[in-house]
Amino acid sequence: MSSNTSAARLWLTPTLVTLGIVVALIAAFFWGRSTASPQADAESDSVQQGTEQVEAVPDDLVDQVVRRDPEDPLAIGEVDAPVALVMFSDHQCPFCAQWNHETLPELMQYVDDGDLRIEWRDINMYGEDSVRAASAAVAAGQQGKFMDYHEQLFPEGDTLSDFSAEALTDLAEEAGLDMGQFQEDLESQETADIVAENEELGRSVGAQSTPTFLMNNTPIIGAQPASVFIDAFEKSLAAAQE
Repeated sequence: MSSNTSAARLWLTPTLVTLGIVVALIAAFFWGRSTASPQADAESDSVQQGTEQVEAVPDDLVDQVVRRDPEDPLAIGEVDAPVALVMFSDHQCPFCAQWNHETLPELMQYVDDGDLRIEWRDINMYGEDSVRAASAAVAAGQQGKFMDYHEQLFPEGDTLSDFSAEALTDLAEEAGLDMGQFQEDLESQETADIVAENEELGRSVGAQSTPTFLMNNTPIIGAQPASVFIDAFEKSLAAAQE
């Protein structure tokens, strides 16, 4: 297992009582939005709801869920960036692939400027193939290669057709990973714990479809256009600088 494994484990063990209270409250925000109207019920996984009329999640609750841990293998951006975006996703979700291809590049300038941190939480709604892909992404992240591997999992805005162990290993080789280390981390209990923790968090906060986002204290449901995220980012940044 890689040398940062012990440190990475620290962010997997928050006080369970505190976390339970936090996720229960945040779940109310997501659940309330997703059941707010008959139209929302009629939407597919591509729900186009945006941020209109979404009640903000209180800052003190968000601060206890957004990890901001330097050892998080599934995050990019400065730990102390004023704005944090948490994405609940699944590597078999076509709308997650669409968001990765169309919207993520528009946000990278804010990451590069040190103003935005993005943390991924794979909630694996589509079964064992999703779990394998999530585990592989964690293993890549343990080598500091999460984004390289992440791009391989969503080629040109599409999802993969093959999520077999062999196919995921081939992608790791293409991404330039240390294959011995990748295989060790892929099969480790540490990786299994991270994947399970993210799944449980997604269920707890009521992320019922993918992708679902939290931009500081603003929930965003669905693969919205880049303009929705840019607007939410600018408002969150302005609020953080007040």
